Amino acid sequence: MSLHQPGITLENKIFGIFMELSVVGDDLDPIRDACGELAGRLSSLKTRFWNSDIEMVIAFGPDLWRKLSDNPDSAPELKPCRELGYGMAKATQCDIFIHILSDRHDLNFTLAKDVVEVFGDAVTVDDETHGFRWIEARDLSGFVDGTENPKGQANRTDVAVINEGVDAGGSYVLAQRWEHHLEQFEHFDLKAQENVFGRTKERDIEMDDEEKPTTAHTARVVIEEDGEELEILRQSLPYGKASGTKGLYFLAYSAELTRIEKMFAMMFGETDGEFDAMLSYTHAVTGSYLYAPSLEQLEALAD
Repeated sequence: MSLHQPGITLENKIFGIFMELSVVGDDLDPIRDACGELAGRLSSLKTRFWNSDIEMVIAFGPDLWRKLSDNPDSAPELKPCRELGYGMAKATQCDIFIHILSDRHDLNFTLAKDVVEVFGDAVTVDDETHGFRWIEARDLSGFVDGTENPKGQANRTDVAVINEGVDAGGSYVLAQRWEHHLEQFEHFDLKAQENVFGRTKERDIEMDDEEKPTTAHTARVVIEEDGEELEILRQSLPYGKASGTKGLYFLAYSAELTRIEKMFAMMFGETDGEFDAMLSYTHAVTGSYLYAPSLEQLEALAD
């Protein structure tokens, strides 16, 4: 059985670093070598700081994965990210995505430095975001984020990881950096804010369907098929400066890319013309679809 990269399902880490990279040139040997070298550096960090629980996920965009993989049938759903909502969600497809997470920002930063050093001139770093878990796991809007996220390793693996076939142990990924306009949101009264999310702000209780607006965030992203709710695994974190740009780095893992696509089609009005009310105060400035290979597939790149 192929194993997934452990960072995909790691739970409740306080800090994260998200890196979006583009490959320079056509020579992919440095990319393959770097993946092997980074696995070694991660292992060394975990041995030295044995209780740090640090992990790293490496994922690849569609064009690069097609070139790196020795199996043309791998990741059949993978495609370039597309712009949504007339520019409210940008498509800035990267080639490589790095997700580093643990409860120690110093170790995350050390590993991020290793990423830059090991890839060297073979890549450019298009975006690097340092996230943190805020008070009571709240988004900077003040609302709890990820309330319905799968809990426990078994559930998280079932939702996020492909369980059979050539890609067993792999996962589809959506990576987006969202910028919030909190001054605008904070002008709303409490009830208007709660109507945006479909949940109460203080106690995080979901509104009844009769009370919840059809444009509420929870109404747009909760989709049922054949009596079961479509699920994704979120590994999102707030980021930013108190005096400057701030928002949420949204990161989703899923065993099927179509689940993510369906949720975002609902958010951006592609199904019924109604947009998610959350879009009144936030927009995505980066966006990429990626594939996080199984450990076996990742190790094969360096062979």
